[in-house]
Amino acid sequence: MFANFLLAPRGAVAIAAEATRVAGLLSVIAGAIFWSPVEVALFALTLLGLCLPKYLGLRAGLDAAIGVALLVAAWSSVIDLYTTVAWWDVVVHFALNGLIAAVAFILFEKFSGFRTGVGRTGSRVAVIVLTATFGLAVGVLWEFGEWAGHTLIDEAIFVNYDDTIGDLASGGAGAVLAGVMLAVGARVYADDSGAPAAAPARDGVRAE
Repeated sequence: MFANFLLAPRGAVAIAAEATRVAGLLSVIAGAIFWSPVEVALFALTLLGLCLPKYLGLRAGLDAAIGVALLVAAWSSVIDLYTTVAWWDVVVHFALNGLIAAVAFILFEKFSGFRTGVGRTGSRVAVIVLTATFGLAVGVLWEFGEWAGHTLIDEAIFVNYDDTIGDLASGGAGAVLAGVMLAVGARVYADDSGAPAAAPARDGVRAE
């Protein structure tokens, strides 16, 4: 999978996905020059997230969507957009948490040996439930991170009960939508070589 980093982008969408990684690197540099170590750490984590879709060999559209969502989430925090636009937090959590949940499911299926089939084999309900579960778990970790940042690092990081519940609800909804899209067969890999194998045939009949 490391070979995926050596593949040249093909098409405008793939170039856009690569541009998000360049933007992520520039964001780290900007954080070091204009902001504090907190922002540098935030952008560094964002850059790691930007590299994961390339590592997994995901489709350019999904790669670009994840990249844009990560950058928007990070910069929204830095420029305090979450506190100045009341509904913005809900939108970002819905979109980003859904995308992260999809990636978590893809990682689970690729490395666990458990095959649900991403729209080709296995139970579609299992795909939705697993993706939603991953999304809710990520949402909890996200909120814990916000609380830890507020308590241990910077009290300017906004947290309250209503915000936490709203974030978990919107993020969970995004994860359910991501699960539905995976369950109905949305393609996630740039080619079929990285996709999990289909279930073996039984008595000459391919499992579906």
